[in-house]
Amino acid sequence: MIRVRRRGTTRSTPLIAIAAALLGGLIVPVGAQAESIAQTQAQIAQLSATLAQQEKTSEITANAYDAAKVNLANLNVDLVKLKAKEVVKRAAIKVTKGQLATAVVRAYVDGASEAQIISLFNQKVTTYDARTVYQRQVIGDLNSLENALRTEKKSLDTTLSDVANQRAKVQQETVNMQNLLAQNVHNEEVTRTTLAVVTSKLKSEIIAYEIKAGAAAARAHDLAAEASAVNAASAVGGQPAANLVIAAIQAATPPVITGTAAGSAQGLAALKWAKSEIGVPYVWGGETPGVGFDCSGLTQWAWAKAGFTIPRTTEMQWADLRHISLKALQPGDLLYYYNLDGDHQVDHVVMYAGSGPWGTSTIIAAAHSGTNVSLAPIFTFGLIGAARP
Repeated sequence: MIRVRRRGTTRSTPLIAIAAALLGGLIVPVGAQAESIAQTQAQIAQLSATLAQQEKTSEITANAYDAAKVNLANLNVDLVKLKAKEVVKRAAIKVTKGQLATAVVRAYVDGASEAQIISLFNQKVTTYDARTVYQRQVIGDLNSLENALRTEKKSLDTTLSDVANQRAKVQQETVNMQNLLAQNVHNEEVTRTTLAVVTSKLKSEIIAYEIKAGAAAARAHDLAAEASAVNAASAVGGQPAANLVIAAIQAATPPVITGTAAGSAQGLAALKWAKSEIGVPYVWGGETPGVGFDCSGLTQWAWAKAGFTIPRTTEMQWADLRHISLKALQPGDLLYYYNLDGDHQVDHVVMYAGSGPWGTSTIIAAAHSGTNVSLAPIFTFGLIGAARP
């Protein structure tokens, strides 16, 4: 058989020292039995839930912090614009006041009769009389306009003050949210690292316990407990740990296999050709009659002699061929096995014989190095299903 192996990656976790300091009573002694294992798993679940809540809180806070920063930036822009407008308004009041004083005086003088001018400036009138006329006709108009400008400026100053107060409030809220976000992120790191330390402390014990629990659940036909064991192992050891529990479950509950010695002409022909190579040694990658075969090399060659072309490797055969029920096997059908050598792939195939030393439980296969092509009893460890070309 030809196999393709995969390589995994690992990632280190920071803050180990902080986590170790925080563990305290969280760690149970190595070699703990079911009760302490369950306690540790409960602690892991609690830490996981805490971490999930912290991550959610951080996400909400981060979104609010981003919105506050945008709001603060907008208020800063508004404040700059309002301050510029106030400067312009102050200058306008000053310029308008001077311009209107000149304009009104000229209008008063230009519009007055000669007698009025003489009366105002040349005749012996009292200062009070002249001031009264001037205040009434000149200063009065100027004050009216200046009052209007001051009213507008007062409104502008009020708006400016309101925006400044609002900006100060939003700025403080932004600082508070920034600090809260930083604290949340720190808490996440501590919790995540604590979780990693707790998990690794009893990792092997938990996985071993769940392997036994999974097998016991399988024998009791408790599907919920099987799923729980797989999930618990996966939580601390990832997919490799889950695969170990799955294998234990499969071994504890062998599939029901039934077959017959009768079958199609093509299947019987493929079986006949496979039997013709009994005694030929197993050779990894082998596909030559009389010289050597590996498992998939034998099945490919035998079915080719029967007139069918199938893929070369076990993985490709399993993916390409039509899957059939294990309760309806016929001679020539192929049985496929998963992860027999720890590579987490479909890595072995045998041919169902339907008759022989083990009756309807007989197969023929090129098993492994050091063996020859031979008849053997069906085995179920790692069996994932059957296929028919």
